[in-house]
Amino acid sequence: MSKVIAIDSSGLFFPAVFNWERQIIKQQETNSDMFIMSPIQVYFSSLVSCLKKIGVDDDTKVIIALEGKSWRKKHYAPYKAQREGDRKKHKTINWDKCFKELNDFHDMLNMTTDWHFIREWDSECDDILSVACRYFKDDKVVIVSGDSDLKMLAYYDNVSFFNIYKKCKGSRGMYELISNPLKILADKAKKGDVSDNIIPSINDTEEDFELRYLLVNLLKLPVEIEESIINEFKKIKEKKQCLEQMPFTKMVDRFLTIYDKKYKITEEYCFNLEQKRIQRKKKDKGEKNGK
Repeated sequence: MSKVIAIDSSGLFFPAVFNWERQIIKQQETNSDMFIMSPIQVYFSSLVSCLKKIGVDDDTKVIIALEGKSWRKKHYAPYKAQREGDRKKHKTINWDKCFKELNDFHDMLNMTTDWHFIREWDSECDDILSVACRYFKDDKVVIVSGDSDLKMLAYYDNVSFFNIYKKCKGSRGMYELISNPLKILADKAKKGDVSDNIIPSINDTEEDFELRYLLVNLLKLPVEIEESIINEFKKIKEKKQCLEQMPFTKMVDRFLTIYDKKYKITEEYCFNLEQKRIQRKKKDKGEKNGK
């Protein structure tokens, strides 16, 4: 069984931008001359950090899911309608510049690495990752994201979820055991998702519930969307690396660490670590309550 690592590019890039913003504000407030990595540098660092922990072999496919315009807006106009206003609140961030730099960076990686960049213009990253689980059903698929929506994809036996926020061995990124993925879908269909502006009303009807179920269900997409994304996957061809065209030698050196097995962690290690953390919290809570 080969391995497919499917990465939520938006899920990694936006935290990188917000991290940069926090440091810029802190720099301004303290009048410091501290060095601050650009959002693209942080994004690349996150990509490499995740990949070297997961482990990349010669037959591993690395797929970077890119954003398009969501088909969901055609069914529900308020879908993520608040996002543009939320972004405007971040006065320090030039979003047009950030998105251009991200697109340029992806173009460079597409030319120099053997990674595959997939975009379907009516779909979000989540949709591409969703279809990847079914299209590569005979492969081990690792979903790389911090988005809780995507945890429902652990419903498939061939899918693992690598959480970019959980810490392991001194850095963020580790496998997370998803015990009841169908409950995630059920809860979102029932309660909606505030972050996506999907909010049940007090006069909720059965039709409202069915619409929410359509919007949040990553286990079954509209047929035309599924087929369009599959067509993008069918275009994948074997690529050769051209690392000499990367702009910096240090970037090449950093990239090559994804093949170094000393950084690799296993699902079993992560699950055991999480259990130890749970037990430690229970013990600490018991000791605190016993005082």
